[in-house]
Amino acid sequence: MSVEIPTHFAKKFGSGIDLLQQQMGSRLETGVDVDSDVTGGDRKFYDQVDTVEMVAITDRHGPTTVISTPHRRRMVVPAPFEWADRIDRSDLRRVMNDPQSSYSRAAAAAAGRKKDVTCVNAFFATASTGVDGTGTASFNSTDYQVAVVSGGLTIGQMLDARLKLEAAENPEDDGMNRWYAALAARQRRDLLATTEVSHADYNTVRALVNGQVDQFLGFTFLKTQLLGVDGSSDQRCPFWRKGSMKLAVAQEGRPFIDILPEHRHSIQLRYELDVGATRMDEKGVVEVISDL
Repeated sequence: MSVEIPTHFAKKFGSGIDLLQQQMGSRLETGVDVDSDVTGGDRKFYDQVDTVEMVAITDRHGPTTVISTPHRRRMVVPAPFEWADRIDRSDLRRVMNDPQSSYSRAAAAAAGRKKDVTCVNAFFATASTGVDGTGTASFNSTDYQVAVVSGGLTIGQMLDARLKLEAAENPEDDGMNRWYAALAARQRRDLLATTEVSHADYNTVRALVNGQVDQFLGFTFLKTQLLGVDGSSDQRCPFWRKGSMKLAVAQEGRPFIDILPEHRHSIQLRYELDVGATRMDEKGVVEVISDL
């Protein structure tokens, strides 16, 4: 047999193109108040009324005491995002697997992640307030931050986060008053290694049957690897009431497939998204600093 037969060896390829590991779709969207009616302007305002207090009546038939009700306003400015790529028609004739479907799936996944990044950036950012949005409201790290401790996320830190939300009179039930926490893989590992969470007497959800912690201490956990870090490279984990975070969607993720005659009829795949987010109040979001 000829020693040159390897020249004729056949090459076999799998059908289709697989996507590598990545977050598919938004994970935080279920835990925030989503407003999909943001068209007709470049920004949207949300009006609020703050707390009032009653005063004692110290006379008879006296004049009514009128106390001005405090009004508040938050502003969200959605930002457009896009992804696009092109496929040369001559290249398409030379590949076994058409990449169009895989490209579209990858773009949809990127759009979902962009929603989450938008929310993550808004948790502790300065919010725009006032009649025209020129006012500012900084995150209250003095009253609504749980300091870092050694050993990663602890039950004590979660209890402190719960204390802060409860002390601020955040209601706790379904809908807009449900409580959430966004945790990365490291924090979930910390919880899985905690005796209290692992013990059925402490964790009524019993989510550890499949190796996951879904709820604990009244918080529903959302997985994400998109959380930021502080100046000490410690993880910034948000714990919040759903109605305290707003995601404004001017345009849901939308795909386009076009033929470009001016580019030799190349196929262009494009995906667009238009979203913004803001913290709606300073009493419904707690930052827990987790040691990495």
